[in-house]
Amino acid sequence: MRYWLNQLIMITNAVQPKFAPSPQGRHPSEGWVLAQRYPMPIFAQRALRGVIRAVCPPEPAPQLVDLEDRIEDHLLRFIQYMPAHVALGFCFAVLLLDWAPIWTFRAGRRLQRLERDRAAAIVARLDQSRSAFLRTMMLGVRGSILSTYYDQDEVHRALDYAPAAFIASRIDLRKHLLIADKVNAPLAVERMASLERRS
Repeated sequence: MRYWLNQLIMITNAVQPKFAPSPQGRHPSEGWVLAQRYPMPIFAQRALRGVIRAVCPPEPAPQLVDLEDRIEDHLLRFIQYMPAHVALGFCFAVLLLDWAPIWTFRAGRRLQRLERDRAAAIVARLDQSRSAFLRTMMLGVRGSILSTYYDQDEVHRALDYAPAAFIASRIDLRKHLLIADKVNAPLAVERMASLERRS
């Protein structure tokens, strides 16, 4: 118990989100700033990589050369947008999953040290657990990892999925809405002023 308490304290002290602009600059068409990587401790990053390996689908699904690097980088930037307590919960869930082979008595080593097939089988058993807590935890972690996996270009090609036209239409719609918002902003201010005068 003391070990887990120390791990939790270390995470709490180390992973307070810091919202600073990325040195990579702005996205050319959208204008948003990419978040910095979440300062997850090294031992938690190793655990995350083990969970990523266990959750991502095996062959014949596309096997990406730098799979763990890509997904880890995306997740650590994604976590920056979470409230601090949710980000801490995600880190705790990853550590708990890393130790799952031991506390489920399925293996004597942590998930990050197991072969991919064996680790995937242990994680799959947790998906079917009687515990609602474990199933919900697995849903969040698995969903975060797989949403990144299925957003990779190689996976899109394998699925014959090309969302470029859809994304372009959404960007155009957003631009039109922003222009309309600028045009209608004076009308909204005038209307608010007239409502305040009536009351």
